[in-house]
Amino acid sequence: MKFGVKSLKDIHGCTLIVLASVLWGTMGILAKLSFEYGISPETLIALRLTISFSTLLVFLLLFDRKSLKVHKADVLLFLFLGVFAVALQRVSYFYAVDLTTATVAAILFYTYPVFVTLFASVILKEKISFREWLTIGLTFLGVSLVVKVYKTALLNVNGVGIFFGLLSSFLFVFYFIATKKLRKRYASWTLTLYGDGIGTLALTPILSFSFSRILQFPTELWLLVFTIAWVPSLLAYLLYAHALKYVKSSKGSVLSVIEPLSAALFSTIILGENLEIPQIMGIALALTGVVLIFLFSNVGQRYQSYQQNSENSKLLAL
Repeated sequence: MKFGVKSLKDIHGCTLIVLASVLWGTMGILAKLSFEYGISPETLIALRLTISFSTLLVFLLLFDRKSLKVHKADVLLFLFLGVFAVALQRVSYFYAVDLTTATVAAILFYTYPVFVTLFASVILKEKISFREWLTIGLTFLGVSLVVKVYKTALLNVNGVGIFFGLLSSFLFVFYFIATKKLRKRYASWTLTLYGDGIGTLALTPILSFSFSRILQFPTELWLLVFTIAWVPSLLAYLLYAHALKYVKSSKGSVLSVIEPLSAALFSTIILGENLEIPQIMGIALALTGVVLIFLFSNVGQRYQSYQQNSENSKLLAL
């Protein structure tokens, strides 16, 4: 079987996305292991952002200083990206991991296409089709099984964690909207640099308050922190961004659902988390719903449409 240049590039791009998704799937597991040493989610994220920002800054200073330039007109949008779509989104996700499980947090996060569809309905006045409502219902039916809605006592205990998981998903919509607009003028590493850098500044009070305790962290914890900052964070994001040069963003979004699957697998193998049969069914239903939302409603185009048609909105006016 012969492959043309286009098909080879497509395979290359898909391979990179799968690799990035698997690396993302390790995020919650590494965070869970870190929490065993007593570090808080906000401190872990603050250190993660500081390390990834510092690493990327040194690299760009040495090899690509042009990527450090930012237009004044985009400063407020970068601030919005760093504070809300990076710092708060990451903190919310790690709280979900801490209060529930890595698998539950990953599945809750991947409900973000639902929020995109709802945003399009509210902001762009787009009508949600019947089959889109069905996929939304399918997604949340799956999520309800994953969070064990059938065990009301456990649901009450994990209620806060579930809230943070859904919040992380909601905030990721803003992340994608902001980066979609900024990517017209900036490279992916420029967005990552300033997103992480501004996120670091936003969480600086946490680092200052915890400084004496941070100095006493054991070597094992520091290894986990640096691994989180370099592998499932910096490396995975750059791999995904590079892959989008070869494949469409819609295909990349569908392939990225490998992340929660890998998170579930790693959780079972490394953390010994046991999934009940209804939870396994829920994972299948939720991810099927997410993929169908991408296919039926073309979420990627809706992001772009939202960006192009809401120049006067308060969100993008930032």
